[in-house]
Amino acid sequence: MNHWRKYNVVRKRNLQKSWRSLSRQDRNEVLSFLKVLGAIVALVAVIYYVGINGLTHIGGFWAIFTGEKATVAGDTQAPPPTFSPLNPYTKQKTLTVAGYAEPSAEVKVLINGKEAGTTIAEAGGTFSFKDATLKEGKNVITATAKDLGGNESQKSAELIVTLDTKKPALTISSPKDGQKITGEKNQVKVAGKTEPGVTVKINSIQARVLGDGSFSTTLIISTGETKITVIATDKAGNQEKVEMTVSYSAPASSPAE
Repeated sequence: MNHWRKYNVVRKRNLQKSWRSLSRQDRNEVLSFLKVLGAIVALVAVIYYVGINGLTHIGGFWAIFTGEKATVAGDTQAPPPTFSPLNPYTKQKTLTVAGYAEPSAEVKVLINGKEAGTTIAEAGGTFSFKDATLKEGKNVITATAKDLGGNESQKSAELIVTLDTKKPALTISSPKDGQKITGEKNQVKVAGKTEPGVTVKINSIQARVLGDGSFSTTLIISTGETKITVIATDKAGNQEKVEMTVSYSAPASSPAE
């Protein structure tokens, strides 16, 4: 044991003398070499720890930014698409459906349970389908996504859109077209009925519509003829319009006694 201890001491002293004998430039080169060697060893350790599967997932993450299409190993499930909000009522028979899915996934759009077509999600995950054809009434829109690994997602949440292409019903009970109004008050009551949920404007003034669709408001009119325009607009944007004209004359002043 003493022999080996003396040997190690002598060897250590010889190494110290050798290191001291090196110039400063040689010492720097040796240190640089040791740093590079240490970095290589650390990199090999990381690769061994993470494994090939982990690096494949990192490559899939990078593909989001580059737009490259590559199959991701170990991917066994595709997330369902999500839709961007849409007006729940429309008078357009064809509309654009947009949303988000896994980047580069094939998105299948279904309307009322039937396939309407497919589109491909962009690198950022956004997709747009421009040929969504609706039927009159309620339409249920869903979608599925198939990723690059061939995995197909479950159906998305339902997007419900009602197609309404008909004008709302609109009747005016008072006044009558051409009605002549006299009296102290230069006022006229405009009343009628439409469909529930419809917006009614009378000469640009919004009237209150009750639950059964009835409405009324009072207008101040000028002497002579006054044109009255009633416009009913439903949730889909369809409009019905009724126009009429009334005339007002103030009572004659009593002659002075």
